[in-house]
Amino acid sequence: MKPRPFLLVPAFVLLLAAFRAAPAQSIHPGMGAQPRADATTFRVWAPFAESVDVAGEFNDWGRTPLTREESGGTWSADVPGARTGQRYKYVLNGSLWKRDPRARQVTHSNGDSVLYDPAAFDWGDDAPPRIPRNELVLYQLHVGTFAGIPPPATFDDAIPRLDHIRALGANAIQLMPVNEFPGGLSWGYNPSDPFAIETDYGGPDAFKRFVRAAHARGLAVFVDVVHNHYGPTDLDLWQFDGWSENSLGGIYFYNDDRAFTPWGHTRPDFGRPEVRAFIRDQIFLFADEYRIDGYRWDSVYHILHTDSGPNDSGAQLLQDINRELARTHPDLLRIAEDHAFDRDLGFHAQWDIGHRWALFNQLAAAWDPERDMNTLAGTLRDWPGFHRVIFTEAHDYIASMNDNRTRVPSRIHPDNPESLWARKRALLGAAVLFTTPGIPMIFQGQEWHETLPFHDDTPLRWDRAISHAGILQAYRDLIRLRRNLDGTTPGLLGAGIHVHHIDPDNRVIAWIRWNQGGQTDDAVVLANFSATDFDQNDYEIVFPSAGIWHRRFNSDSSRYAPDFRDIGAEHVVAAGDPPSAPVSLGRYSLQIFSRSAP
Repeated sequence: MKPRPFLLVPAFVLLLAAFRAAPAQSIHPGMGAQPRADATTFRVWAPFAESVDVAGEFNDWGRTPLTREESGGTWSADVPGARTGQRYKYVLNGSLWKRDPRARQVTHSNGDSVLYDPAAFDWGDDAPPRIPRNELVLYQLHVGTFAGIPPPATFDDAIPRLDHIRALGANAIQLMPVNEFPGGLSWGYNPSDPFAIETDYGGPDAFKRFVRAAHARGLAVFVDVVHNHYGPTDLDLWQFDGWSENSLGGIYFYNDDRAFTPWGHTRPDFGRPEVRAFIRDQIFLFADEYRIDGYRWDSVYHILHTDSGPNDSGAQLLQDINRELARTHPDLLRIAEDHAFDRDLGFHAQWDIGHRWALFNQLAAAWDPERDMNTLAGTLRDWPGFHRVIFTEAHDYIASMNDNRTRVPSRIHPDNPESLWARKRALLGAAVLFTTPGIPMIFQGQEWHETLPFHDDTPLRWDRAISHAGILQAYRDLIRLRRNLDGTTPGLLGAGIHVHHIDPDNRVIAWIRWNQGGQTDDAVVLANFSATDFDQNDYEIVFPSAGIWHRRFNSDSSRYAPDFRDIGAEHVVAAGDPPSAPVSLGRYSLQIFSRSAP
C-alpha cells in the first residue's frame, strides 16, 4: 500500500521544530561551564557522541541540546537562566548521563556537577609569600585528619590549626590531594573529578579560604596533583562519550596496554591534544584560581613509563606544562615525587626517597653494629642541594596499608615507641634531617612524636602537643636554626657540606655545613648513633677554624625530655693544627655548633 503523503508532514515539522529549538554554538571561548550575567556557556569535548544535551535545575532536568562545533569534537551552547549554584549533567547519545569533566564543584563523587563562578570569591588583600628554596620547611598534612576531629574534617576545620604550623616554624604546607574522590575518607590519590575540590573537605570556596588564611600567616601552599591515573571508581570520565576500544576507558585514556597502572587501567592518553589540554588547564586552575604556591606531581615514573616502555608523550606533557609555568608563574615551585631529572622535564626538585631509606635504616636498626656511618655519610653528601625534598616521615612511608608501615618511633621500638630509645633516635633522625642540605619536610604529628600509623580514618592526636611539649620544642628549635632566624647558623641555608669525621667503631659522624664559604658561616654538626654516652669530654673532633665554637642545639637537652642527660658543653675551644676540641656526646644525640656570638 502506498503511504499517504500527509504522514510525512508531521515528521518534517517535528524535525524543523527540533532544529529551531537547538541553540547555536556559543561564541564565547573556554571549556566547561562558564556562568555569565545572563546565561551560562557550556562546552564539552565528546568527539564520538551523536548528540549532547545539558540537563539541570535551570531547565527542570529537561534537555537543552548543545551544538556540535565545526572542529575539535566539542559541543557548546549558551543557556539562559542557568546560574551559579544549580546542579547539572550532560546527557550524551540520549541516555548517557555524565558529570562535567571540568566541573569545579560537584555534589559528591557519584552525584551532579554544580555551576560555580570562579571569579566570585573575595580574596581581599591576599599576598602569596615568596620563600626562597633554601629557606623552605615543608609540613605535609592530610585535610581529612589534620584538625583532630572525626574524619572527614574540612578546610575550615583546619584553618585554626594553621597557627600551630606557623609557631612551629614551617613555612610551606604540602597538602595531600584535594580533588574530588569517592566517599569521604581517602588519601586522595584516586581522583574522580580532577577539576573539582573534594566536597567533604568543603568544596572550592572552603579551599580558597584555607589558602587565603595560610597566606595571611606567611605560609605557602603546595598541592599534590595526580595525573598518572584517575579513579578507578566513581569515574564519569570512563567511556565518557560512549566510545572505547578493548573495553577500556575511551577518549580520556589509553585504550591498549598503555592504560595499565598499579591502581587500575586508567592512565590518561598523554598523546591526545585534548587530554593534554585537560591536564594543563587543571594545573593552571590551581595557579590562577586557587593561588597555590607549588606542586608535587605524584608518581612521575608512571607518566614517563607504561608497561610498553618509555612514554615520550608523557615526558612532552611535563616539559610543556613546566616550561609554560616557568614563563607565566616563575615563583611556583615544581616538585616531582620521583624521576624529575631523568631528562629535562622542567622540575625544580624531587623527593629524595633514597635519602629517606638510608637515614631510616640507621635509626630503625635494632643493634648498634648494624648502623653504618659510611652509608649515612653517603646520603648526606652524595646529592646535596635544594633540588631534593628530604624527610623521615611522609604519607606512603608511615601508613599501615602500605606493607604494614608505621611511624618512625614505632619502627624503632615496636613494643614501646615511647621508650627512651625510640624518643632519642626519632629526634636524632629529625636533627639529621634539618642539618642535611635539601628542602626538609615533616609529616603532621611528627613534631610531637606521633606513634600511630597514618590512616584516613584516624584523627591527629593534638593532645600530644601538650604531653610531648619538649619534643615539640626541639622541632621548633631545629627549624629556627635551619632557617637561620637568629642569625647564628647561616651555614645551614647553604648547600655546602663536608663529612669530615667518620668513626665506624663508635658510630660517631660529623659534618661541616656552609653557605657563602671561606669559613665565614660554617656550622659543625656532631652526631652519635650509638647507645654509648661519651661524657668524659675526651672525644676529639676537628673544627674548620680555631677559636670558640658555640653550641646552638643539643638533642640530649633535658628541655626536651626529663630523662635526657644534658651531656655536652655550651661551647668548646678549637686549637692546634688542624684545630680540634674535646667534646662530650650523649647517646643517640646530635649537636650543632657555630662561631657566631650568642
